[in-house]
Amino acid sequence: MTSLATNAHTHLNDWRDAELAELFSTLPAGEAPSGYLHGRLFAVRGLGALPRPLAGAIYKLLSTPINPWRGKSFHGEQGSNHLLWLHGPALGHYRIGKQNGMDGQPSLWLDYNVDRNPSLLRAIRGEARQLRQGQWLCRMLWQNDRGQTTLLWFTLQGAQHGR
Repeated sequence: MTSLATNAHTHLNDWRDAELAELFSTLPAGEAPSGYLHGRLFAVRGLGALPRPLAGAIYKLLSTPINPWRGKSFHGEQGSNHLLWLHGPALGHYRIGKQNGMDGQPSLWLDYNVDRNPSLLRAIRGEARQLRQGQWLCRMLWQNDRGQTTLLWFTLQGAQHGR
């Protein structure tokens, strides 16, 4: 696995789900961010079975304007996803808290089970842990009667850290 000291956020497209989960288990929850953060999607369930170069190419494509998701906003104990531009339309609202994640370690917890969301989005949960100052590694989970499943991985970072 690539060392975090080697600027891991530029290499995460190449990591598999198990490698990301291992890295995630070593990270602190940190304090909840504030304001608008740029998002970068790079690992989607099912695409990990593809050869790494092909999966990496698809993830790079998802970092272009073809993907309307731009990031998230955090305001106190609530937040939203933003489409088209970082301060753009909000879809997918969540409550922010701290609790133990899938691996039993403390995480920032994003709970989409709020009245403002369509019923389909209410099964989404998110976990975030601080990768480095101003940058978070996150996973989106699907909650059902059998538990939680990781759907995808992404990073969030403040504007001062570039995109």
